[in-house]
Amino acid sequence: MTFFSKTLAAILLLASSLVVVKAQDSATVQQGEEITQVESAKLNLSSWDQDKTNATKPTDPNVSYVFPSASKRFHRYVKNTVGPLSLLKSAAGAGLSHWDDDPLEWGQGAEGYGKRLASNIGSNAIRQSVTYGLSEALHLDTGFEKSKRKGFWPRLSDALVQNVTSRNRSGKRIISAPIFAGAYAGSIIPSETWYPDRYSYKDGLRSGTYSLGTGFAINIVREFLFNW
Repeated sequence: MTFFSKTLAAILLLASSLVVVKAQDSATVQQGEEITQVESAKLNLSSWDQDKTNATKPTDPNVSYVFPSASKRFHRYVKNTVGPLSLLKSAAGAGLSHWDDDPLEWGQGAEGYGKRLASNIGSNAIRQSVTYGLSEALHLDTGFEKSKRKGFWPRLSDALVQNVTSRNRSGKRIISAPIFAGAYAGSIIPSETWYPDRYSYKDGLRSGTYSLGTGFAINIVREFLFNW
């Protein structure tokens, strides 16, 4: 074999080796890219699943709830009984009853208005005391709390449901025995005691139902306009 033939054979052998090496490198790179793409796809799928889980997982409104302290509950009771807005509400209600001359037996003038005002303050004191006493005995929170949700309808729903439900210590809402008992006691007891004889517990039941109905409107005002 001549020198030229040996040189040509060496060149061809070297070239063949380079081609093989390059092919192996290309295969390795391609395999690495495929692995990277697979891992990326898995990561994206995992992220999508996580986002989907977070999107479909219901939020728990009780997570951020903290049961009010005893002092806060008592302060709320006092405010709802003899606070400025409570007294103003009693005065306004007495004014409407006085204008409507109800009860007729109490007459008109300052004396008649005074009787109606005292009656409203007494009725409210009974209502608040029964509600507070039962809520303490049953360990329930009967206070109003503005909604933490967004949108008109969710906020409206939260405002309305609070008129007939209370939270227990874990934050769960249940039908409120203290609210119902307070509303009806605050109407039946006056009807059976200091109201004229023609009034009875039936009038108290009717008045208590009206009072509960008014509570829905009051909660809407507190949610959207002014919370006291």
